[in-house]
Amino acid sequence: MTDRDPDFDAYVLKIYEVLDKLDYYRLLGVDKDARMPQIKKAFFSIAAKFHPDRNLDADPKVKAAIYNIFKRLNEAYRVLGDHDKRTAYNKGLDAGEVRLQHEGRRNFAKKNLEDTIISKEAYQFFVQARDALAADNMMNAELYIQLAGNKEINSNEAITSLAAQIQAAKEAKKKL
Repeated sequence: MTDRDPDFDAYVLKIYEVLDKLDYYRLLGVDKDARMPQIKKAFFSIAAKFHPDRNLDADPKVKAAIYNIFKRLNEAYRVLGDHDKRTAYNKGLDAGEVRLQHEGRRNFAKKNLEDTIISKEAYQFFVQARDALAADNMMNAELYIQLAGNKEINSNEAITSLAAQIQAAKEAKKKL
């Protein structure tokens, strides 16, 4: 038996329906002139409710919506919390764009594949696996990459790629 609130799940699905129409300020529930302490407080309050780990018992459709809302909340927080990104965002918002567009502006896209790792724990294990591989410690590299994969919410290309590198290095070592 689940203790899920069906009203919250319905609310999640309604937000998800209009997610692509919500600007970052509306999503976080702050004014356009909000300062960082207000943005931070709003983000942490909302993110706590929409964190995927707090909603593991949700219906798959609701879980997917929560995951996407949470990603957008993080995007909003990163953009509004950075002066340059916020300035660029506000210019785009004045032109009717509700998300920070990358084309024609400074590129704020993730620079490394490993930056796509969402879970902090997964990222830490990923780094340990990468370092163990560099140190030629295949046993630890394999252990850490497996832990990284277990901690990441969804399949991640960076983790998958490093796992393949570790496996290839392990097989090459066997041939020696």
